[in-house]
Amino acid sequence: MPPINQLGVFFGEELVGAIYDTAPLSFEYSDEWLGRSEPAQIASIGLSKGRHQSDAVEAFFENLLPEGELRNYIAASAKASTLFSLLLEVAGDTAGGFVILPTNQRPQAPSYEPTSWQALGAKLRQKSVTAVDIKGRQARISLAGAQDKASIAIFEDGGPQLPRGTSPSTHILKPDIKRLTKVWHSAANETIIMLAAARCGLPTADVFYEPSTQSCVVRRFDRMMRPDGTLGRIIQYDLCQLSGIVSEKKYEKEGGPGVVQCAQMIRRYSAAPAVDLKLLLSWIFFNLYTGNNDSHAKNMSLYRVPGNGVRLTPFYDLMCTRIYPGLSQEFAFSIGGEVMPGAINQTHVQQMAKEMGIRPAFALGIARDMAKKVPDAVDAAVALVLPDLAPSAKTLALRLQKFVLQTTRQTAKRIITE
Repeated sequence: MPPINQLGVFFGEELVGAIYDTAPLSFEYSDEWLGRSEPAQIASIGLSKGRHQSDAVEAFFENLLPEGELRNYIAASAKASTLFSLLLEVAGDTAGGFVILPTNQRPQAPSYEPTSWQALGAKLRQKSVTAVDIKGRQARISLAGAQDKASIAIFEDGGPQLPRGTSPSTHILKPDIKRLTKVWHSAANETIIMLAAARCGLPTADVFYEPSTQSCVVRRFDRMMRPDGTLGRIIQYDLCQLSGIVSEKKYEKEGGPGVVQCAQMIRRYSAAPAVDLKLLLSWIFFNLYTGNNDSHAKNMSLYRVPGNGVRLTPFYDLMCTRIYPGLSQEFAFSIGGEVMPGAINQTHVQQMAKEMGIRPAFALGIARDMAKKVPDAVDAAVALVLPDLAPSAKTLALRLQKFVLQTTRQTAKRIITE
């Protein structure tokens, strides 16, 4: 069988273009896509005929793949050493609107395999099994990020189902992180912080804690139910994809977008930039108060919602990382030149606001408002999740509650009252 050196990129049934096995990766739009009445370019890949071979191509497709140790695990399991071979092995129902398949295949009608939370939990409890293994060796599992996760579907009956082939999923199952020994009960942590963010008024992906799998289950906002009852996909791009930066450089200190660059992209693309810039500031302060040092540009995305234009997506991947001693204690963004959360003060916030083109008093007002909301929001989130947690997870939740309260008070005192 001849080697596969080309992959098709689809949006629904439409062929968007082809990925070619070159170094670096290259991409070409299809005549069908360019001939649409309103053709849309992929992230920052220019909309023109011919082969595109650029940082933008590499960044867009690389950012669809799992990262770090999880990518290494998949690469070793599948004997895939290049970006193209990884896309060939795992890319299917990706984050956002596209499906990637070998060129001799086309998207098939959606189909799903019913399962149960208990069955998924039993499989995850096997020592050698990770979430990416849930769907079997033939599954296509392109879910970006460094955390172990699996795509599932939940429809009206409320039970989990496994999407077959490239069938669109509705939810993401995120069990406790196994690869970092000092990170314990990450699913409970993420569920609590996500619920707290929603209670603070941030648009946030819907989540719930599932005890049989000990997972945070996240509803996908890049999927929508069509009037005919079928599941549709929404095109979304994270801010690393839009800036043409690969995931290994997602942190500002490694060359990734900082807060100024994020603000610039919002101004450039958003249909409501003033609203989304305010949300960006609220997100930054929420992360500072709740100890989420992993709040990098890849954890922000833009999407086009039918009838609503391009907007920031709901926020996702929110977790208190500072509670774990084995993780970086630096904030993902520089705030007015400072990256250590315990040193960030009012002067740094004022400098950040000026660099973003925002009035410092406006930024400080958002900081003040968020500081008032966070403690009660975390208390309510812990109370909601606590009954579903195992004893050791309850210990984490209560420790988290105390940690966030203390961190919010200390940070707000430096930022607001100086």
